[in-house]
Formats: sequence, structure tokens, C-alpha cells
Amino acid sequence: MTTSPPRGRPRSSAADAAILDATRDLLASGGWNALTVEGVAARAGVAKTTVYRRFASRTDLAVAVLDDLLDATRAALDATTDPNVAVRDAIRACAEAYRSPAARGAYLAVIAAADHDPALREAVDARVVDQARRLVMRGLGLLLEQGGTTAVGAAAVIETDLLLDLVAGTLVHRMLVRGQEVDDEFIDQLAAAALAAVRAAGA
Repeated sequence: MTTSPPRGRPRSSAADAAILDATRDLLASGGWNALTVEGVAARAGVAKTTVYRRFASRTDLAVAVLDDLLDATRAALDATTDPNVAVRDAIRACAEAYRSPAARGAYLAVIAAADHDPALREAVDARVVDQARRLVMRGLGLLLEQGGTTAVGAAAVIETDLLLDLVAGTLVHRMLVRGQEVDDEFIDQLAAAALAAVRAAGA
């Protein structure tokens, strides 16, 4: 009896890692215009068909790089039920994911290109922004679940993007715009501000 080979691509393979690394480097060094399937294949040392079996377009490649950073962020989070710890851990993990110059450069290149590419914007929103929203809101949701504030007002705030913009926007501005390090004191202050906003909304 012949066993059919497994479908799909193994996410942990050397080829996957090389392709993502090559994509990240090209975006960081040359921006969106420098990203091509041919360039990724050459830099990764694989055939173009190897890239195309995994990613249908450069949009898929770009979004996969950002999604890969969020994968590392999710893996770094502890399974805590303390909302204060959960929010701080999410901020710290996000900061670590974008600490390297290549990661920051790739992020900026993709976001800039998304302003002029509706398909890329849609992919970023679905696979990156929504993932980031879940990471940030997890700790704030725990505060609500544990009765740390009045449900109706706090829930209304959590369901908007205001708090996501507060946390993610402040973090991105600190790291990518001002070029400053994110230390424990900053993380504590930002987490406290987000949690205070939820409590104030529920007061």
C-alpha cells in the first residue's frame, strides 16, 4: 500500500527559515520594491519553484514575515491569568520581536507599501493587525472577566481599536520612530496606562 506524501509545507524546514530570512533582509535593505520572488530565491539559495510552492506572491511573503514575528511573540507569552502580567508580557514580547534592525526595517517597508496596495493592506489587517489585537486585548479581557471593572463601559472600550492604538502605537513610536529602547520601566508604564483606561471606562 502506497502512502501519499503529506500535503503542505513543513513550517520548521530549513527552506522555510531561509526564505523568511531572505524576505526580511530584502525588505529591510531595499524596501517593498526590492522584494521579488526571484530575489528571495537567490538570497535563500533555493529554486523559485520552492518559493512558489510555499508563497503565491510577494504579498504572501511579506505578510508571512510579519506573521512569523508574531509567532515568536505568542510563543514567548506565559499562560498567566493575571491581567497586569498578561498585558506587560504582551508588550515585552512585541518589543522583543521587533528589536532587531532587520525586523524593524521589514515592518516599516510592508506598512508603507500597504498604503498603496489594497490587497497587501487587507492581508496585513487579517493576518497581522488582528493577531496583534488578540495579543494586546487578552490581558485587558482578563481584567474584565475577573470583575476588575464594570462590564458594560469597559467592554465597549475593549471592543474598539482605541486601546490597541494606544499600546501598539506607543510601542511602535518608541522603537521605530524615536529609536529608543523599551525597558521594564517603560513596559510597566504602558501596561498601567492601558489597564487604567479600561478601569476608567468602567467606572
